[in-house]
Amino acid sequence: MPFRPADPEEEIKELNALLDSDPMLRQKFIADQKEFEFRLNLARARKDRNYTQTKIKEITGLTQQAISRIEKGSKDRSPTLNTLLRYLDAIGCELTITPKKSY
Repeated sequence: MPFRPADPEEEIKELNALLDSDPMLRQKFIADQKEFEFRLNLARARKDRNYTQTKIKEITGLTQQAISRIEKGSKDRSPTLNTLLRYLDAIGCELTITPKKSY
């Protein structure tokens, strides 16, 4: 099979067609996307304060591995709420709950 350059627009169409054909898959995709964005925002907030993961380790007493799992995720382990709150406190952030936007 010869190499064919990827066409991003076509790939998006294919993804949307697949997600449209399976509502459960769409829900999982959206949940995974939200989790990725949340973790990315955590790492950005830490970096915006010029904190390294080592600095967060010193402030919280969490292990380097735990901090990495918070920011990058882990297929088999999620941080406890207590651990997440310790991390947020160390980077000068807090967890807030807001209603979803109506669609």
